[in-house]
Amino acid sequence: MTDQAIRMPVFDLRSILNLALPAHVDALVDGDWRPAWLIGRLHCGDGPIALIQYADAAGREHTRRLPLTHISPRP
Repeated sequence: MTDQAIRMPVFDLRSILNLALPAHVDALVDGDWRPAWLIGRLHCGDGPIALIQYADAAGREHTRRLPLTHISPRP
């Protein structure tokens, strides 16, 4: 078995790190992909973290920190 069959595909962080702020993105929140605003990027000891704002199913706005692997640029 090869490494590629075991590991997740490599995520290119440049696609998020090079976005001008604020930016429309999709964010994996509580197991669902949601449209969100990327409003900041923080550099922590474990790597870059995204600061996003999104609306839940009830329409309430939330601000949350997520790993960049949970963020995808919108096409």
